[in-house]
Order: sequence, then C-alpha cells, then structure tokens
Amino acid sequence: MERINISLVKEILKEREPESYKGDFGHTLVIAGSYGFVGAGYFSAVGAVKSGSGLVTLGCRKELLDIYSIKLNEVMLLKLENEKSLEGKLKKFTSIVFGMGLGIDEFSENIFLYILENYTGILVIDADGLTILKNHLDKIKTSKCNIILTPHYGEFSRLINLPILEIKKNRVNLGIDFAKKYNCTLLLKDHRTLITNSKSAYINFTGNSSMAMGGMGDVLAGMIGAFVSQKYSPLEATILSAYIHGLTGEILGEKKYCVTPSEIIENIPITIRNLLNKKL
Repeated sequence: MERINISLVKEILKEREPESYKGDFGHTLVIAGSYGFVGAGYFSAVGAVKSGSGLVTLGCRKELLDIYSIKLNEVMLLKLENEKSLEGKLKKFTSIVFGMGLGIDEFSENIFLYILENYTGILVIDADGLTILKNHLDKIKTSKCNIILTPHYGEFSRLINLPILEIKKNRVNLGIDFAKKYNCTLLLKDHRTLITNSKSAYINFTGNSSMAMGGMGDVLAGMIGAFVSQKYSPLEATILSAYIHGLTGEILGEKKYCVTPSEIIENIPITIRNLLNKKL
C-alpha cells in the first residue's frame, strides 16, 4: 500500500499539448439529479467542466430541464424520459458518471441496467447509483464497462453486507478483495481515502474537516469522470481526483472555517495549474 503524495501526482499529471482542442479531452456524460437534489447534478457536471473534460453533458429527468438550462452555461443537456433516450448515443461519451441525487426508482434502475449492458467506456458509479447497484452486483462482473465505484462507509456496508465498524477495522483488505472480485476500481471515502484496483492500493491524505459538507462527493465523482475522459487510466484518474479535491479544500480551509462545493469547483483549475507549474 502506497501513500499518495505530491510527487506521485506530479508524475501522473500531464501538461496539455499546445495544439490540443476539445476533442482531445473527451466527453463526459453525467446522469444525476431529481427534485430536491438538483445541486447534485450541478456539482458533478460543473466539477467535470472545471477538471478539464472537453465536453460535458448532463442527462436528467425531463422535468428538470428548465432548471438546469438556467443553472448551467458550459454544460449540454440530454433529456432522459427512459432508457430508450440513450439508444444510439452511448458511443459518443468517453465516460459516464451515474447516480448523484438521481433517486432510487424504476426510472433510475432501468437507465442503470441499460448502461451496464450497452456501454463500453468508463462508468463511475456514485451515491444513488451505488444503492441501485446493490441488487445487481453480479452484473458488473460481465459488463463491458470499465467501472469505478466511489462509496462512503454506509454505501460500502450495504454492498458487502458488513457493519461499518467491522469494515473500518479491515478496510484495506476488504477493499482490495472487493475490487478483485468485481474487477473494478474502488474509492472508499474516509478522512483517509482508500483507492484500489486490487493490483495496487493507495491512501490519500489530503482534505480536512472544513470540507465536511453535502455535495463534496458529487464534485469528486465529476472530477473522476473528467480525468478518465482525458485519457488517464481509472486508477490514475481516481488518484488525481482524490488528491486535487482534498488539496483544494486544504488550501481554501486555511482562510475559511468551512468550504463549499462551489468554492472547490471554482478553484480546481487553479490547483491543477499550480501543480503543473510546480508552485505546490
């Protein structure tokens, strides 16, 4: 097991080529949001924009289109009435980020199963997506997707049917075993986050209690989607996202008692640029 440090992050993080254009940095589809939880879709989608995805589309329930049309300027919208709304469209997305504030109902489950069965890119599953996954875990073994899961302890407890206290006592081994069994990359959220694809395991130490606020995980999920869209491997994208997300919070927390997801989002590009310019 390895500690994620700034040297590792700088080794992974690459400067953009001068002649690059938006097509070089992928297209991230975020499927998120429901009444009362529109912020989840907003944070994930804009988190993906600010982390460098060339294009970002938010797929949402049709009744949310007007709300997101007002809130989002740099994000395209895709109306989702049911899983058929995705027919013929999945190939254009480099990554899909699924589940943040989406709700747990037949609509969400049908879309989730359609993606598992038909998508061949990288799928990040978070929040309500993880609850839906609970009843379909075996399907990710045979899915054509390359899957990244981002549970907190409560969500991971439901996935593996063990109490949270028991998981905390043996989280590294349990995480590695899970990633191996289901052939996925796992980010297990904690004040010291575990990241593993079963072959390698890392612990992230950035972040602090100033970030203890709803919506932070939504931003992180969008960041992971953006980095894999930019051709980083699932493990690399997850390492970069966790470290940069936490580091941004630490920097802001030096002057603020608490830090909001919106503040993290606005400062992600600054943190990335400072890492590339060796100012951090």
